[in-house]
Amino acid sequence: MSNPYQIRSDVLNMAKEIADKHYDMQVELANKMLGMYKEDTQQALDAWKQYLPKALNPDEIKTQAEKLYEFVSEKK
Repeated sequence: MSNPYQIRSDVLNMAKEIADKHYDMQVELANKMLGMYKEDTQQALDAWKQYLPKALNPDEIKTQAEKLYEFVSEKK
């Protein structure tokens, strides 16, 4: 059985993986939208600005990890 520190570390890694996956999906969408408007530079730029995700924020990852940890530590 894992100790509490290992569990928290695992949960933090899971939260980061979730955030990374979400970011990657958003970048892929932004690239697809950019490709759709490659004939019109202004539309392509507007689509890129609209769909490009913001950079990963450590506080958001921590918040996600806390939600996951709360679920793991719940006793039912």
